[in-house]
Amino acid sequence: MNKKSRIIVIAAVVAILLVGLALAFRPHTSNSVAVKTVKIEPTTFVVKLPENGTVMHPHMETIPALVGGNLATLDVKAGNRVRAGEVLATIENPSLDANAAGALADYQSSVANVKTAAIQERNARVQYQAGVDTARSSLDEARRVLKADETLYADKAIPRSQLDADRAKEEQAKVAYDQSVEQLKLGAVTGYGTSSVQAAKAQALKSRILNDQAQQQLGFERIVAPFDGVIQSVAARPTDANRTILPGDAVTAGQAMFTIAEGSAYVVQAQVDEQDVHAIKLGMPVNVTSEDFPNVTLRGHIARISPIATRSTDAGSTAREVLTTVALDESNPVLRDGMTANVDILTTSIPHALVVPTAAIVRVKKQTKVWLVRNGKAHEVTVVLGKSNDVQSVVRSGLTEGESVVAKALPSIHEGMRILPIPQSSPSGTP
Repeated sequence: MNKKSRIIVIAAVVAILLVGLALAFRPHTSNSVAVKTVKIEPTTFVVKLPENGTVMHPHMETIPALVGGNLATLDVKAGNRVRAGEVLATIENPSLDANAAGALADYQSSVANVKTAAIQERNARVQYQAGVDTARSSLDEARRVLKADETLYADKAIPRSQLDADRAKEEQAKVAYDQSVEQLKLGAVTGYGTSSVQAAKAQALKSRILNDQAQQQLGFERIVAPFDGVIQSVAARPTDANRTILPGDAVTAGQAMFTIAEGSAYVVQAQVDEQDVHAIKLGMPVNVTSEDFPNVTLRGHIARISPIATRSTDAGSTAREVLTTVALDESNPVLRDGMTANVDILTTSIPHALVVPTAAIVRVKKQTKVWLVRNGKAHEVTVVLGKSNDVQSVVRSGLTEGESVVAKALPSIHEGMRILPIPQSSPSGTP
């Protein structure tokens, strides 16, 4: 074979190869298209309202020192579970001890003074009553003598002067009796000339108040748990923030000594934008996730919605937010107070719903359609949609379970076109 013939043969072979490659990689004809399809199966359709939140205990308090002094004992540490009234620490303050002892002595003395004043008053009253009784006796005797002399004078047995003298004595006895009665009444008011019982009682009341205050201050030397809970933190040393306070360290009144959380449950607090509040209500289910506990989804529900809206914590925003509390239905040992979390409020949850991808929907005038794949070919069907989220819509009618539709409608698809499916997983109903 000459050189020219070889060139012709090589050219022919190359042409054949090019034609083969062209045939191998040529696009599908206009009567077929390769697209992803989805099978219509029941799923739970949800609409989420995403928010950011903070994990915290539902009830946590700071326990301060109510009096100053020096720490005497420290009886708990962070992580300890305590009971209401349990002593957490004690404070030593000699001045409070002395004041309490003095106040107690003063109160006990004032109580004794009330008893003494009462005894003195009773004795004085007896004396006053004795004066009344004596004056009464003298008056009765003067009246008896006067009556007897009046009989004798009628019989002319005694002179007129004697009768007049008897009458004068009776009048004097009557005046003396009336005065003693008035003195008895006045004595009941003034204490019969002795220390007043009422004054002693008033002093005792004052002493009791002062003693109660002193004893209360003394009681504040014992720091106790306000309720059952878990100690979250203990105050640091004044000179070393990395160590907890130690016996002997100075303590000031009002100093935060402990934080305590009630129970082991947690809640998540989220700020919901004021424009979204209308979509949430008490009891709505919530999913909580976080980078702090990856691959874990905690279930919860809305437990509280604040009645007021406050300004956003974002300095650059003028929006207002509503504090919303999510109670977790389950706990997790990794949870810690102060963790950040992602909060998905499920404002809509429809079980056993048939859904289609939003990308599959074709809008023709006022109708919504999808491309149904039946016997390998595309058929345009009208559907009635329900609720939608960012990626899916609920199909109320037009499709049945088990049918397949084109996942993403293309302008090139037409009625009867052959569909070459690229299968994918069924929609999950979650945006």
